[in-house]
Amino acid sequence: MTSDRWHWGQKAQLLKFNQLEAARRQADSWRTGLTGVTALLSAVLVVKGRDNVSTLAPPYPLLVLLCFLAALAVLVVATLSALRAASGVPGDECLLTAEDLEAWSKAETAEVYSWITVARRLTVSGLCLIATGAAVAWLAPTHLADPPLVRIELPAGPICGRMTQLGDRIVRIEVTHGRSRTIHALPLDSAITLDVVAAC
Repeated sequence: MTSDRWHWGQKAQLLKFNQLEAARRQADSWRTGLTGVTALLSAVLVVKGRDNVSTLAPPYPLLVLLCFLAALAVLVVATLSALRAASGVPGDECLLTAEDLEAWSKAETAEVYSWITVARRLTVSGLCLIATGAAVAWLAPTHLADPPLVRIELPAGPICGRMTQLGDRIVRIEVTHGRSRTIHALPLDSAITLDVVAAC
């Protein structure tokens, strides 16, 4: 047996006995990375996101809220899964016999990798939910505000209604009478006063 082969054999023996510790270190690195990615993404969304989602047309504000709440829940579970993988379950016990310790180490190593897989999948799902919520917040149409109510005084008498257009020396007023609506196109030159009012 060559010295290289002997050294590799020794290393393999050491790795066999240190599998659980290696898996815990990997899980701890994943947990730290998950925390960093979540914090970075949250900071970017706070800085770059739309100021107010309440201006979005329905049902987009509710959709954005649901996406962010679901992402928060998924990322919390992902962090707890990574924490479980890195730290184990409080109160874990094993008998200090060689067979029991070996069986517990193998089972716990498999559990660590299982929890890391869960954390990885949940992290990807949470990031997709955040990206969906941000995309909806940035790209959804805004809710159009109702045109203002105005009262215009004319030589023939006042007209009160919603102003739908102002420009080219013409003001268009939509007047509601019961269920019927009439649009008046009035020249601004003939207006004595034009006031925004709370009600007609």
